[in-house]
Amino acid sequence: MVTVLKNWSMIYLFGLPDGSQMHQRWGRVVIGEVVLDGKQILQPGEYICSDPVLRSPGNLVHTRTGQVYSLSGEGKEFELPVTVLSQIKANVPFEEIIQDLGEQWR
Repeated sequence: MVTVLKNWSMIYLFGLPDGSQMHQRWGRVVIGEVVLDGKQILQPGEYICSDPVLRSPGNLVHTRTGQVYSLSGEGKEFELPVTVLSQIKANVPFEEIIQDLGEQWR
């Protein structure tokens, strides 16, 4: 079953959770607003963060756990350290995440 997302972003993550190896990509996740969930578990309007992405042909995203997402409309791409993944999963606004990162890297 497919979950349709709008207002989506593909987040490329780099480094390791301990903050080391910041030059290496860890993987990617997709976040977005649910339009329709084929399994009828998620409600329209909910924001979700996917499991790690395995492949993304066209506007489809397949995760390592077998979930499939259809991306509706234009999306955004971000590259962030994997250390912020827990904040992304908790739906912390990007502005807040970026501000926190800026303060850490001063």
